Amino acid sequence: MQRTKALLLVVVLLATPVLAGCADQGDGRPATTAPADGTSTEASTDDVTTAPTDDGESAFSDAEEREIRQSALTALRGVSDVQLEGVLDQTVSTATASQSTSSTFDITIDAAQRRLVVDQTVQSQGRTVNQSTYLLNDSLYIRSPALERQYGSQWVTQNVSERYDQLWRNRSALRLHTDLLNVTENLTVTGTETVRGEETYVLSLRPSDAELAELSGVNFGGGEVHAFDATFYVSTETSLVVRSDIHVNETVSVSGQALQQVVDVRRDFVAYDRNVTVALPPEADDAVPVGGNRSVVHARQVTA
Repeated sequence: MQRTKALLLVVVLLATPVLAGCADQGDGRPATTAPADGTSTEASTDDVTTAPTDDGESAFSDAEEREIRQSALTALRGVSDVQLEGVLDQTVSTATASQSTSSTFDITIDAAQRRLVVDQTVQSQGRTVNQSTYLLNDSLYIRSPALERQYGSQWVTQNVSERYDQLWRNRSALRLHTDLLNVTENLTVTGTETVRGEETYVLSLRPSDAELAELSGVNFGGGEVHAFDATFYVSTETSLVVRSDIHVNETVSVSGQALQQVVDVRRDFVAYDRNVTVALPPEADDAVPVGGNRSVVHARQVTA
């Protein structure tokens, strides 16, 4: 039982804001505290108004769906920066135990400079932990109280220059959503909804296993995916994503033990193209170097 608890803790500590992107295989990031799920994220009734379709399926012709998809792709590819907020819930289970974690997060992505920061509040088993993750200047920086016992500092850093392209693809929620729109053949526009006062098209995406394998931000090579469902709410006016919901149910392997992982992530894209700047705070100057370019983590991470 003690080993089971330790394995569950490993997964929770490795889960970082995916899926504030999506799930990805270990990529050499230092261990961090992160979100886990257990309860799916439900649409709030106070800011969403649904216009149902007659058949509950496609409300648009194939040509219209292709145009909506292409317009959304073009809009996302033209974004210079974006700010997001959301909720990530995760449940990790073995045959004898399970652990659930919920987190809220705020993300700022500077696509032009390929920089991002994720600020995250994680709640699990009655404990609350605040952490921040920065990716910039060929380095990964993480601030978390969970690191202090191991490293003597709440800030650690790792030089990731040799893997920066991979990390950027895996960490950027903007890149993840662009790739999902680009590769998913099974995409249906099911109707329109009003989200945060904005009229949106509702896009249902059900990527195949082969399509998931193509995604830069979702690497499922180390496990079996039982379900991957995504819903994008795309502005009818700007064609930009206003909100997304992503659900993942998979089996992963950590230290030779099979774990069932269920993740639900809601992201609200609250602001685009505001000329934001991602910069480290002065406290990061004392970050403890960890690892270098070699991988120091060998387990799946879930990211916001």
